[in-house]
Amino acid sequence: MPQFVIPILAPIVGGAVAATVIYYVGVTVVTSYAINALTKKAQKKAAIAAAAAQAAQKGYGTSVNAVVPAADHAIIYGVVRVGGIIFYRSITEDQKYLHTLIALAGHECSEIITVYAGNVELTLDGSGFVTNDQFCTKKLFDASITLGDNENTEVEDGINIIRTKYLRIKKHLGSSSQAADADLVAEDSAWTSQHQAKGICYIYVRAEFEPSIFPQGLPVFSAKVRGKKVYDPRTSSFVDSSNAALSLRDYLISDYGLGVDEATEINDTIFSTAANVCDENVSVIRGGTEDRYQTHGSFVTSLPPDDVITDLVASMAGTIFYSQGQWGVKAGEFTSSVLTLTEDDLRSNLQVSTRHSRRDNFNAVTGMFSGFETDYQPTDFPIVTSSFFETVDGGERIIQDIPLPFTPRASAAQRIAKIALFKNREQLTISGTFGLRALQLQIGDIISLTNTRLGFSAKTFEVADWSFGISQDKALEVTMTLREISSAVYDWNAEETAFELGNTTLPSASDVPTVGLGVDFDLRVVNQAAVGVLIIEVTSNEPYAVEFEAQYKRTSDTNFISVGKQRNGLFEVTGLGDDTYDVRARAFNAFGAAGPFTSTAGKQLSAFATPPDNVTNFTGNVTGNSLNLSWTPVSNLDLSHYKIRYSSETTGASYQNAVDIVEKLARPANVAVVPAKTGTYFIKAIDKIGGVSAAAASFVVLVDPNNVENFNAIQTIQEDPVFAGTRTNVVVLEDAEGDYLALDTVDQFDSGAGNFDDGLGLFDGFSGTVASGIYDFNTTIDFGEVYTSRIYPKFKVDYLDYVNDFDSATGNFDARLGDFDGDPAQFDVTSARFELRHTNDDPSGSPTYTSYQPFIVADITARAMQFRCILECTNGAASPAIRELRAEIDMPERTQSEVDITFTGTKSVTFPTKFKGVPAIGLSLANLADGERYVITNKTRAGFDIEVFSGSSTSTNSVTLDYVAKGFGKEIV
Repeated sequence: MPQFVIPILAPIVGGAVAATVIYYVGVTVVTSYAINALTKKAQKKAAIAAAAAQAAQKGYGTSVNAVVPAADHAIIYGVVRVGGIIFYRSITEDQKYLHTLIALAGHECSEIITVYAGNVELTLDGSGFVTNDQFCTKKLFDASITLGDNENTEVEDGINIIRTKYLRIKKHLGSSSQAADADLVAEDSAWTSQHQAKGICYIYVRAEFEPSIFPQGLPVFSAKVRGKKVYDPRTSSFVDSSNAALSLRDYLISDYGLGVDEATEINDTIFSTAANVCDENVSVIRGGTEDRYQTHGSFVTSLPPDDVITDLVASMAGTIFYSQGQWGVKAGEFTSSVLTLTEDDLRSNLQVSTRHSRRDNFNAVTGMFSGFETDYQPTDFPIVTSSFFETVDGGERIIQDIPLPFTPRASAAQRIAKIALFKNREQLTISGTFGLRALQLQIGDIISLTNTRLGFSAKTFEVADWSFGISQDKALEVTMTLREISSAVYDWNAEETAFELGNTTLPSASDVPTVGLGVDFDLRVVNQAAVGVLIIEVTSNEPYAVEFEAQYKRTSDTNFISVGKQRNGLFEVTGLGDDTYDVRARAFNAFGAAGPFTSTAGKQLSAFATPPDNVTNFTGNVTGNSLNLSWTPVSNLDLSHYKIRYSSETTGASYQNAVDIVEKLARPANVAVVPAKTGTYFIKAIDKIGGVSAAAASFVVLVDPNNVENFNAIQTIQEDPVFAGTRTNVVVLEDAEGDYLALDTVDQFDSGAGNFDDGLGLFDGFSGTVASGIYDFNTTIDFGEVYTSRIYPKFKVDYLDYVNDFDSATGNFDARLGDFDGDPAQFDVTSARFELRHTNDDPSGSPTYTSYQPFIVADITARAMQFRCILECTNGAASPAIRELRAEIDMPERTQSEVDITFTGTKSVTFPTKFKGVPAIGLSLANLADGERYVITNKTRAGFDIEVFSGSSTSTNSVTLDYVAKGFGKEIV
């Protein structure tokens, strides 16, 4: 049976303890709750119904307000909905008002959260009057009527009405200085200021007689109450808490509990440790987290402490013990071993019990809980079962009922039930006498035990019983009962077969260990022909494996072919061609018994199976507008090509957030010329079956494009952050960094098949992404005339992985390629490609555009241009996330000049070709007469006017003009 709930037994002391020993060593008595306490409690199921009825009379439940002359106090921990005991009732004003006091708890509570009449949640105004419509009447307003304190005027459908409230409720938390209710004192002469009900948490209900409101008398009143504050030794303060360990501590020291001495009989170090365990967050299958263990419930003081303690300890799947004069508790959590014991520590033989009796065995757990999810009504939590344990138990389902009245959620109840189930399957129990090193142990400690004869190698056990005494030869010794335990007990997804197999390391004659299996391939030259070699290495660290056998087959075949048997475990098969192969191997022991096969499937035999090496010495030089890249060639024989990617980031750039600029550069090339841009360039090698080098080589280039051939920034087309362009299979998403473009998913969320909880990956990408999508820029560039310009895309691309985190990847672990953790920064399943098209026509008419062409840097001669971005993903589980998307347009500086332009008076000069903007002009005039001057007017991108003056009149003198115009852009006619 589970060990986490145990009723009080008599002290257990091993041997007779002499008075002198007591004087020097001190009294050491251990009292533990028996590990079958829950079983014994469950066996009382026949009395549960009667007990429930009796409990209702004592204040349990929410369906009655009992009238009891001398009722037991109710105690509340955490938050719970309770009924109460009517301890006073009177009628005043000629039977107009019925006054009722209902006790909720026999101590001060933190808060009366909500009051209910039947199942109706009541709303109260500032005076305590209930404002729910069913407890009020309405009538037309008559100004001659004087309103009472339970009446007010309202406007309903444009009509003035009087609203009369017939029910008033006052809350009293039960402090030690609590005063009598002033309203009751004023209205009931029998209730005086001396009737303070100190230490009683209660509600005062005044009901006004009105048959239409109370046709069947008063309803049953109940309240949701935040119960008693408990002392927290971790903070040395009283706190509102549902912590199971703190609630148990409070019960032990309370006069209605065991009344132990708080200062001397409580081990607060141990209770603090247990409280920390209870406060830990644990994940819930349906999503989110919850405190590991909570206590929410109530009970009456007449209940036996044994029952209350059992339920409180059960709410934290724990163990309570009394050791060396102090109470301690351990909450249900696996802890590391505190001590290692070996044969040297034994003072007697070990008695071993390998299994429970059938009476104490079970393979399914059910029970009741009560809390928020059930509106505080006792309800069965979903049964916890194990088909594997049922099979072990002969196919019969054996159900254990575990009541958890203080557990508020089904998820927590199931966690505790599964701990009980797994703990019950840890069935190996040993007993024996140990030396004084065991004196430091206490109930609930985890120890490691090594015993060669029993086949224990640091096997973990939990101390279930402990006693100290003197042996017959007057030696001091510690007698203990140890129950096997493992971390799997507290693991919801534990491998159940381990509970049956982990008792000992000793093998049986029919047991043969599994083997390790290593498979490798080699490419060798045999008779001047390349052949594949399958290398199989079978290993085992077990001394009982004396011979090995290896077998193989093509994956497409049915039958395996044996390679043979031998002792060293190394096998080779030559003459194989490119294909996928399945391999398996097994061991034989000295009796000739064969062990299970260890298999590996779908191994690719190929000269190209190993990914290519990483590229080294990747560098480049900027020459004009070009970047000349070079690197050391990869030496792998199966190399196919290189891929070059680019990111505009100069710091923090990663391969996965870059875009392809050279998708394939075939071997044996080790140089490439790409546009020169500021950013980070990456390169990877790719083999003939698509294997990619593990890490990208990279280097950063810093180029100012405006200083290359003296370019000038003309215009920037910015699509982010609105992304108002046309989208095809592309969506705009948002996260903490802002809006971004991403590939659309294959299906809409509502059309996804299966259960919501079964979906892998992120919410937005549960069904996988489309392979590609297009975003067309919202803005078309129109220069007004045909110009030559240089176009740069400016972008910021992130990698958005919907599914393939390491923890959420599907399939077998061993089948996953790459490094153990994987490096997300090396993924290249996504990319973004930037394209443009252009026309020399007026874009507002019916222009003829070129086809779209990709670009990183492009020199284009055109009047108008349009841009788009192609988003791509090759595996359907990720998407590029484009956060910044712009196109920058530069035009080169240029200079035009003319000489020996002769004119008289005025001259209109037209540039041979127009500039994009108005240029700067420098000029020189020859043959000016003394006193003559000139004026430049009408300076445009196409030319300028010059006029020479003599005094205030236009000159008649012939002059010669030389000019230089410097600007940017060249209109192409």
